[in-house]
Amino acid sequence: MIPEDFRKKMQTMYGNSGLDWVSNVEELLGSLKVRLHLTYGKPFSLSYNFVVPVLVNSNQPAVLKVGYPNKDFSNEFHALQDFQGRGMVKVLDSNREEGWILLEHLQPGTHLHTLKSEEEEVKMFAYVAQQLWHKPSSDHPYPTVQAWSYGIDRLRRQYNGDTGPLPPEMVSKAEDLYSILFSSASDLYLLHGDLHHHNILYSDSLGWTVIDPKGVLGEREYDCIQFLLNYWKEHPQPLKLLEFRVKTMASLLSLSYERLISYGYCHSILSACWCLEDGVDCWKDGVEVARLFDTLLSEFYTA
Repeated sequence: MIPEDFRKKMQTMYGNSGLDWVSNVEELLGSLKVRLHLTYGKPFSLSYNFVVPVLVNSNQPAVLKVGYPNKDFSNEFHALQDFQGRGMVKVLDSNREEGWILLEHLQPGTHLHTLKSEEEEVKMFAYVAQQLWHKPSSDHPYPTVQAWSYGIDRLRRQYNGDTGPLPPEMVSKAEDLYSILFSSASDLYLLHGDLHHHNILYSDSLGWTVIDPKGVLGEREYDCIQFLLNYWKEHPQPLKLLEFRVKTMASLLSLSYERLISYGYCHSILSACWCLEDGVDCWKDGVEVARLFDTLLSEFYTA
């Protein structure tokens, strides 16, 4: 059942332990089939978790997610619990030790960008974000946005203090802005961490519902950035689109416009660093959209 390309990806990422984990997942799937009375469908397009649609007792649609035993899966496991009742997909069953979660299958499951209206998409984003965000209520040690920012430090270590293909002045600016933002941060919330169009799905029974939380502690402005980084390249005026999104979010959610565009610039550079870590050329998009945020910052400070 486990696709060969996913098996190879796990081997590339984790070596022999990745292959061992895949073998364990195959055994676990057989066990869960009997214990939970599951009928398996075709696995979804897989990234870093094994995710497959299932039927429980031959009639209840659900989704089974099995995650590699690391901090990322642990954070998601706890975030799903902490976000329950706040517009998050419902957890039907789970086992932390075995590393699986059984979730409600949202149907039809169309994502937010299908609305095809930028205004409506931002409004719906604001609606679900307001439901999600809350002060940390559990003792799980979620990562912080500041810890995420250390990806820039890893970039410098990777290139012996330099910045590789990334413009050094842009990386330095991101470092300086991060320092300013963290030193002046006020209220920290439990954030989704990856709240974009494809993680907000429509359910006939629940309306717009959120999936796949990463779980990170930070200011609310930071949870808007991943949405801002989606679908800007296809727009005829990307800068105008970005400005509209940021101003609308700031208004609807009572957020700081300055902090939104500042975090946007920083996270764009951080995303470029992550791309280089993963050995892919999406870093170019990170630099390009960072320049757009930089323009908005310049306009803001000279207004």
